[in-house]
Formats: sequence, structure tokens, C-alpha cells
Amino acid sequence: MWRHLALFVALTLGLADHATSARASETSVRITLAGETVPVGANVRELVQERARAWLEEPIELELAGRVVRLSRQTLGARVDETQLQRWLSAALDESSAMRAAAGAELPLRMPASLDAATLRPWLEAQKREIDRPAKDATLDPETGDVIAEREGRVLDVWTTLDRVADAFATNATRVEVAIERRTPHRTARELAHADVATVMGEFETPYNGSGDAAERTHNLRVAASKIDGLVLMPGEIFDFNGVVGERSLANGFKPATVIAGGELVDGVGGGACQIAGTLHAAAYFAGLEIVERSPHSRPSSYIKLGLDAAVAWPNINFRFRNDREFPVLVRLTVRGGWVRAELRGAERRHLVSFVRRIDEVLPYDERDVNDPSLPAGVRVLSQRGVPGFEVSTWRVLRDVERNSARSQHTEDRYPPTQQIWRVGTGGPVPADYEPPTGDTHGEYTADEYLTSSQGVGVEGTTTTRRAGRTGTSGWTARLGMPQPPPRE
Repeated sequence: MWRHLALFVALTLGLADHATSARASETSVRITLAGETVPVGANVRELVQERARAWLEEPIELELAGRVVRLSRQTLGARVDETQLQRWLSAALDESSAMRAAAGAELPLRMPASLDAATLRPWLEAQKREIDRPAKDATLDPETGDVIAEREGRVLDVWTTLDRVADAFATNATRVEVAIERRTPHRTARELAHADVATVMGEFETPYNGSGDAAERTHNLRVAASKIDGLVLMPGEIFDFNGVVGERSLANGFKPATVIAGGELVDGVGGGACQIAGTLHAAAYFAGLEIVERSPHSRPSSYIKLGLDAAVAWPNINFRFRNDREFPVLVRLTVRGGWVRAELRGAERRHLVSFVRRIDEVLPYDERDVNDPSLPAGVRVLSQRGVPGFEVSTWRVLRDVERNSARSQHTEDRYPPTQQIWRVGTGGPVPADYEPPTGDTHGEYTADEYLTSSQGVGVEGTTTTRRAGRTGTSGWTARLGMPQPPPRE
């Protein structure tokens, strides 16, 4: 009996051992963290610190505009949540946990990492400053007429790249392509391959003073001209001054200089842009191209005739013209030797174009005094010389010499009068050796009452016929009773 009982117990224990071994085999799971096996019985805290540090030090390859940059995950801004990682590992190693129960033969754990964008963003923005470049259209060499090939533009997308790096941390990827958007040029060299720009269609020059206080204005003339010179307008295209030159700001390369605002000369950024616009308007006018948008100034300009000027102000006042020919037109704009020169070149010049101007009305200016405590009592300084206003009619006459036909376009411009302003001292007594400020040194504004200028077929350069009339000779404002500053000593 005892022998049978001992055999039963032995068999029972043997079966139990076999069942336990089978269960252990059935529940054997390979645990991995970020692709590497986690040893059974490992010290969780030490393992977390070791694996997190190693993972952060591993490099990520960034594909960046044709080159590869290797930086550690930590340098890129990866942060590991070690508390969360410890929880995951503890659960994975616990055979009684729900995580373990749901696992198959493999239990892969990812690194609980996040991206600190504030760490990576400055580096990406520095790369962006080096990589970004605008698309550049094919154009023509202004001097030779040779085709200059187009260039693709590119823009580094910082935010999309941040998302890609964060995804790489989550998926344990080791290579990330930096997001760079391509910008396709609008015009290719193929389009300009047969462009003929040998003929001057229209031209105009205006003077500038490049010395002394006018240096900043001259700088602005050159900046604006550089953004336009060499531009090619295809048939039907519109030249948009504000679109091409951009905002007149320090960031866009312009400097503070005198501008016209509300009929007064005041300090502002980008002074001189209107002279570029006016000179180009006159060239387009004499080329016979369609003037789409143009506004006169709020006061006459010293550098260009009434009716040929063009005011521009970012972003609302613009100058635009259309290439209404069937061939490309090259725009040239240069600033040198005291002259701003605009030139439009194309395949042919078809018309004799005349600018006919008549001053219809004169709008007298008035004057006012402005108290100025910085001046001694009773001292008067001319702050702004008065300029009469004008109502002007102009006609553009386009004569087709071959067909013996002509057509005209009529425009009316109004230039408001500019008030004459005196600064009157309200300060202390006049010192014995006091020299008052110079004040406004502009002379009297004169304009021919009747003026005709022509360019084009059958004319060498520009021909001009003028009649001074009531507004074109010295002293005319005094004869009409407008207040005058005292004569200069």
C-alpha cells in the first residue's frame, strides 16, 4: 500500500513539474526597448538610465540640401521621460501585468521621447537663412542682350521639419529629410532664346543730386533701380512697381530720406522711389505702352515735368504698365553721373509719340506761421516754400507713320497747392551774434503753360516745343499776388 502511495505522489509531482515548465515556455517573451533586447532580471532603474543616455547620444542623419549632417538626438532636442520608461519596463518584466498578458512572443517598447522644439528651431532657422533663395527668372543681360538662365528657388520649412524629427524620435528612425520646398521660376531661358531687344522703344532721363544731404536719397535710387533693371516683360504682362520693388523699408535695403507726404517734404524711409517710378513712367509713355495705373504727386516735382511724374507709396499707391506688344520688352534702369535713366527695349519702334501738356488752372498757395520756442523771439525762418497748385490736361498722341494714322489719349491731373510755412520764434531775446537757420532754399516753381515733347519714328532723341505763358517765367507767382519770401542776401 505504501509503495503504491509513493508511486502516486511521484507521478503527481512529475506531472506538476512538467505543467509548470510548459507554462513557463508558453509565457516566455522577448522584450525589446528601441530595438534592443531587455535582459530578464535587469535592474529597472539602472537599465532606464543606461538605455536613455545611450539612445540620446545616438546620431540622427539630416539630409540637408544635398549634404548630410549628423547630430545626436540630444543635440536635436530629444527628451526622454524616464519615469514613464521605468513604468513600462516594470510592467513588461512583470509576468502578471496586463501588458505582459497581452504580449505575444515579442514585446517591443519604444523610447518615450519628445521633441523640445525650442532647442532645434534656432539651428533650423540658421540653416534656413543660408538655404533660402528666391526663384530667379531667366532674363537678358542688359548690356549684351544675352540670355541669363533661370534659377530654381528653395525654402526650408522649419515647422514641417520639426514634425519630421519628432516622428523620427517616436519611430526610432535614424535619418530625416529636412523639408525644403522648391520654387519654380516663372520664366525660362527657352522662352527668351529668340528675344530681340535691339531697338530702343522709349527712354527718359531725370537729374539727381548725389552729394551731401542727398546721399541717402541717391542710395535709395540705386536700390530701387537695381530691383527693376534687366526685367523682361513678355507680351501681355504688366509691370507692377510695388510688386517688383517691394516695401520701402530698412529691411528691404532702403534708407531714411525726404519724401512727399500730404504735399509737404518730410523725413521717411525710401525717399527717391517716386523718381524711379516717374522716370520709368515717362519712358513707357514715350514707348507707347499701355499705362494701367498712375497717380500724380501731391505737389510738383523738381526733376520731372508736370504730367509725366508718377507717385508711388507702399502699399496703396502704385504705378503699372502693360507690354501690349507681341514681343518681349526689356526694362533698363540706371543711376549714374547725376542722371536716372529708364529705357525700354524691344524688337521695333512703331510710333511717333508726343506728350502735349496744357496748364488749365493755377491754384494759389497761402501761408501760415508756426510758433517755435527753439528760435529767439521774433525770428522768422522759412520752413517750407510755397508751391502753387495746378490743374493740367495732357494728351498722348501716337502716330503710325507708315499707315498715316494717329490716335490720342487724354488725361487730367490735379496738383494741390503747397502751403508756405514760417517758423516764428517765441524763445528768449535774440543774441548779439545770432545767425538764424538757413531754412528752405527752394526757388520759385515755374512750368511752361504749353509744352510738347516727342520721341519715336522720324525723331532723333527727344524734341521739345514750349511756350512759357503766364506760369513759365521768374516772378510769376508774385504777379499773381501770392506771398513771397524776402530776397536772399
